Amino acid sequence: MKKIHLMKWVLEVDLQQTKEFYLKDLEMCSCLYCENYMEACRQMDSSIKLVFTMLGITPSKPSHLSEFGENEDGLRLYIGSYHVVGKLVEGEYCRDSEWNDTTTARMKNFTFGFKKELLFAPNELKTPVLQLDFEARIPWVLNEKPED
Repeated sequence: MKKIHLMKWVLEVDLQQTKEFYLKDLEMCSCLYCENYMEACRQMDSSIKLVFTMLGITPSKPSHLSEFGENEDGLRLYIGSYHVVGKLVEGEYCRDSEWNDTTTARMKNFTFGFKKELLFAPNELKTPVLQLDFEARIPWVLNEKPED
């Protein structure tokens, strides 16, 4: 396990196990909204990419992803989660009812939080498993629009 200082948290992460999991051919949703998120991951800001890299995560492979439509600014709201082999050593966990500045950290167009309760966690990940939840505002980057 490697100790990682990330925003307001200190974690212990098994980078090798996490990376190996994300290198697998994971089943992904192929709806237009998910395809847009995956394509946008290829264009994401380097500071956001660094968060995923530090944890051994491939950003285009979330374990859960939902899209909630276009905001007034033209960006689309996505929420989702990723899983890492590791644990939170310092810092607060978040809950859906406690998604705030104390339990989350914002970077550019992403807000991150770590959860103790696991949803959609793949069975093949070795324990301990930590869930990284996110909320992101993502532009539509595909040529095909959902309204087409």
